[in-house]
Amino acid sequence: MYDAVSAINGGYAPFAVQPSVPATGASLPAAASAPAYGVLRVLFSDRRAYYQDAYERCLETIPAGAARDLSLALGADVAAGVVAPRAKRRPRDAAACVCPGHRAGHRDGHVSRRRSGPAHVGQHPAVRLAPPVALPPVAAAGPRQRGLCRRLQQSQCDGRRRRASRTRAQFEVVRFHTEQPPVYIRRNFGNFARATADAADAARLMAMIYVSFADATDACFETEHHCLTWRPLSALAAGRPRRQSRHRCRPGLRPSSPTPNHPEYPAAHSCTAGALGEVLYRYHGTDKVRYTFDSKVTGTTRTYTSTDALAEESLWARIHGGMHFRYSATAGALLGKQVAGWVIDHYFGRRK
Repeated sequence: MYDAVSAINGGYAPFAVQPSVPATGASLPAAASAPAYGVLRVLFSDRRAYYQDAYERCLETIPAGAARDLSLALGADVAAGVVAPRAKRRPRDAAACVCPGHRAGHRDGHVSRRRSGPAHVGQHPAVRLAPPVALPPVAAAGPRQRGLCRRLQQSQCDGRRRRASRTRAQFEVVRFHTEQPPVYIRRNFGNFARATADAADAARLMAMIYVSFADATDACFETEHHCLTWRPLSALAAGRPRRQSRHRCRPGLRPSSPTPNHPEYPAAHSCTAGALGEVLYRYHGTDKVRYTFDSKVTGTTRTYTSTDALAEESLWARIHGGMHFRYSATAGALLGKQVAGWVIDHYFGRRK
């Protein structure tokens, strides 16, 4: 959508495709809709009932004629250009993919040493096999856990099911951030497009958000599977720490929220929230940005007044929920910021 709109608008450089179809005289709404439809037809050819009617209703609002026809041709050209190279690089259908499992861990601190949580809240193993959208396809790496007992303390105590010092408000924040990410992200990210009046600006902002989100996710999971660090749940099952701290945490306690069944470091929610914060900061040129997210788990809406507020809240939600160590969430937010910064430094700038 961004490449089609920017071809008409002319203000910003294309991300992936410079369409061969001329853009002069094209209708911007039709040019924005056609590539989205073209990509959906390739990715979800058996689910047209979910998007066909919406696409046709959109076209009905655009007067028929040469401008619309040109826009549809432009959009189809862009969609084909975006899909073709990734189809060659993408692994076979993720649902049928025989994906490599975790390497066996032989030391405390490795995710394979202990069970890590129920499968239904975990990451599909094919996620980490998808190629990055903008980043060079290099293997991410991160430091292995050190000083496990010291770092475990806060997550073990704050994340257990019954914790007198964790307030009801803090637990509501934990629950707010437990909605399944694909639905939660799609719905809330859409707010940024709806709140941006100019179609070209909206397309650019959403492209920046989604490309940074995708590559931050890719880098995050690549690092997770490189480090293979265990979750607080696994450490608790192993009876760590052995020495009681001043918090008097006891082995055998359970986290208050389901633990995803993939490695712990870095925290994925923090990776994506950090990326979003950096995009908003770069786009608006200030950290004073107001936006809202809602959650179907709690049925509530939360308002953020700075670009880093969501990442900070996600950090504490993961700690109080017992899913992550603090250092992992901090590192995740930094990774997300670095990925988004790299993406914006290399793409979505003004045409030269």
